[in-house]
Amino acid sequence: MEGFQILWYCLWAVLWTVYFALDGFDLGAGALMNFISSSDREKRAVINSVGPFWDGNEVWLITAGGATFAAFPSAYADMFSWLYVPLFLLLTALIIRGVSFELRGKTENKKIWDIFIFAGSFLASFLLGTAFGNIWAGLPLSSQGYTAGLAGLLNFHGILTGICLTVFFCMHGLLWLLHKIDGSFKERIAAVSRRFWYAAFLCLALFLIFLPLSKNPNFDRSSVNGLLSTIFYALSIISFIAVKKALDKGRTFASFMFSFSFIVFWSAGGFAGQYPNILPSLDPAFNVSAFNSSSSLYTLKIMSAVALVFVPVVIGYQIWVYRLLNHKVNPQDESTLHY
Repeated sequence: MEGFQILWYCLWAVLWTVYFALDGFDLGAGALMNFISSSDREKRAVINSVGPFWDGNEVWLITAGGATFAAFPSAYADMFSWLYVPLFLLLTALIIRGVSFELRGKTENKKIWDIFIFAGSFLASFLLGTAFGNIWAGLPLSSQGYTAGLAGLLNFHGILTGICLTVFFCMHGLLWLLHKIDGSFKERIAAVSRRFWYAAFLCLALFLIFLPLSKNPNFDRSSVNGLLSTIFYALSIISFIAVKKALDKGRTFASFMFSFSFIVFWSAGGFAGQYPNILPSLDPAFNVSAFNSSSSLYTLKIMSAVALVFVPVVIGYQIWVYRLLNHKVNPQDESTLHY
């Protein structure tokens, strides 16, 4: 039983990590679209760069939520009871963004949809960071559960992680656009990407200095998961530095892949540090963990068999889609602008 609980904690963390790394670039691109584009064609180029992929990327969010519900039903119930308002706001932001992508090209008043694309992308990024900043730092749980409400999540570690994740996603999005877009617009994106790297560097430094996990009483640097967390954060720093080196050499795809690796290792460091807790508590007596919130052994076995078959299928499908739609987008070439 314990082996399957550990396995599903790892799979749960992987699903969230992949979601951050994939949906992060289109959230970042959406948040910056209105600021880096000087014409409607350039905005369309940004939308066309992420348009074929954003909904597929969000499959990982749905899968992470489904895995939580099936593998850790008690944690899922607690999460949606205690954190209902922020989760509702997150889903609302994602819905607004998705609807705006689809409707912008079908209406004459495009400015309102541009605002919604920014608002949905920015809020989703910030709320995700705030949520996990609080989880990594530990929630003030008691026998009554979490009772601090939305305002209780707006603490130093929550806001810091929200800002950091938003900036990381923006850098990630710029690097994706740098890889996908051609023409004079690409030169402007390259200049903004180099400047944004320094903003992301500042955020990474502040995050590591005020590491949310350091506030979590469940986090032990000398433990195996504490060591893994340290290793992952070290790899994230290496990947982050590699982003700048690739940018300076004009290797656009390599810079994006290093950014992808950075977000993977950065989020993996957080999930390793909170193990085995799904919802860590500042009072360890009230931790909601993989061991006290999991489904039955039979359910976990069935889920493992299903995951063994379908997760590789989803990965294979997404690789195929990315390869198939790997064309460049140029604001000056109408044939590349389908949205």
